[in-house]
Amino acid sequence: MVSCSVSMLSMTALLNVMPAVGVEYRYPFISVQPWGSQTIEPIAQLIVRPNEQKIGKLPNEDAQSLVFDDTNLFNVNKFSGWDRSEGGGRANVGIQGTTQFDRGGFVNFLFGQSFHLFGQNSYALGDLTNTGLNSGLETNRSDYVTRLSYQPNSTLTFSARSRLDENTFELRRLELETRAYLDRWTVSLLYGNYDKQPELGFLKRREGLLGTASVKVATNWVLSGGIRYDLFANTINQTIFGAGYVDDCFVLAMNYITDYSYSGNPTTNHRVMLQIGLRTIGATTFNQATTPTSTSGGSLFGL
Repeated sequence: MVSCSVSMLSMTALLNVMPAVGVEYRYPFISVQPWGSQTIEPIAQLIVRPNEQKIGKLPNEDAQSLVFDDTNLFNVNKFSGWDRSEGGGRANVGIQGTTQFDRGGFVNFLFGQSFHLFGQNSYALGDLTNTGLNSGLETNRSDYVTRLSYQPNSTLTFSARSRLDENTFELRRLELETRAYLDRWTVSLLYGNYDKQPELGFLKRREGLLGTASVKVATNWVLSGGIRYDLFANTINQTIFGAGYVDDCFVLAMNYITDYSYSGNPTTNHRVMLQIGLRTIGATTFNQATTPTSTSGGSLFGL
């Protein structure tokens, strides 16, 4: 495995290049029974890179949201965009398993951890937005990440994801999600519970619900919406309405997002987010606030 990420950081044609070499090893153990099959798969990955340069001195516009979980444990670069690049040597290890039932449905789990081996830990050095700090990756031995999914049929999926402290196993992040696929409709309900992250401005623990729905109105056109409810404040703090075009190669989506802040002086922030992507290359997202006093948000509870 050899990769090289290149990002254009400004209109002055400043180039940031991060070469990487690595190896990934998987060894599945498979057991077939009359009622189904079981697969247990240990995974080990080693990535070697030079140190990330000029952290905090270059703009970070597309990598401000960093969530360390099961989805990016084995990513070569865990930052969400190209303006930050993971540097130094790192090993990612884990084990996943799947039980597939002959009559349909499956259960899947994953448990893993990431280790910073040498060089400079990019996640321990925050930029102007402190991206990387309080992420669970800022120490040489990361927090543990877990996933447990159950799909009884083609309609329903239940999943639980968590991040646990590497020393005490204290719960740092928990997400419980139910998703249903009904003809042209997709609906989901997500419960989130997140530890405080003082370096990122979150001084208290957050807890809430996010409900979303989307409907396929034509072959490649989708309408979507969502409501986020803050369980601590007992009020709605975000609404999302959007439309998008999706095919095998191209993604174009636009969302209108309204954030409500009730601490201090109550404020309302309106944003328009445009996403353009080529599925084989990548995607670019643009945010534009429509109120001058607004601040940018993120996914559930600003994460």
